[in-house]
Amino acid sequence: MKPQNFADLTPNYSRAFLFCMDWIYEAEGGDSDHSADKGGRTRYGISQAAYPNVDIANLTWPQAMRIYHRDFWRGSRAKELAEYGLYELAMLHLDSAINHGVPLANMLLQQVLRVKVDGILGSRTFAAAINANQTNLMVDYFARRASKYSRIVVNDPSQIAFLFGWHRRLFKLENRIERVIRELKMSEAA
Repeated sequence: MKPQNFADLTPNYSRAFLFCMDWIYEAEGGDSDHSADKGGRTRYGISQAAYPNVDIANLTWPQAMRIYHRDFWRGSRAKELAEYGLYELAMLHLDSAINHGVPLANMLLQQVLRVKVDGILGSRTFAAAINANQTNLMVDYFARRASKYSRIVVNDPSQIAFLFGWHRRLFKLENRIERVIRELKMSEAA
């Protein structure tokens, strides 16, 4: 797909969100209607199953970004993680919320942080995230997600068609996060 200039499309979004959207566009961009995909027809990662009242066939990228901002960036509280300066974690958590759903992404993060697992990110979860060794936190969160993908396939073998792609996504995301963080820190220093 043709690269987008997101800053021109969305002048009111934070820089951290726009960096995340650049990744999501790469990871989710385009149309998909795989017969084994439980989400059904999907465009830009927005599925018909999750959004039955959205015209997926005619969904534009700016419309998808509004959904991502409202339901995933803010809904998962990745926005606050970024505001605390936890950019790496915010990007990983947003991707997790998009791929697994907000409640499960929140529970995965809470499991990694060893706090009460209730799917709601509150003050204790944020305090644990802020005080955690960030390298270990990121490694453990990536590993927890990889494990989740494997469990999906064990529980539903029809999903094996997606396992390689899901794991590939994690490796690509890890590389992207390293690059984005360098860019974000350079832009903040300027």
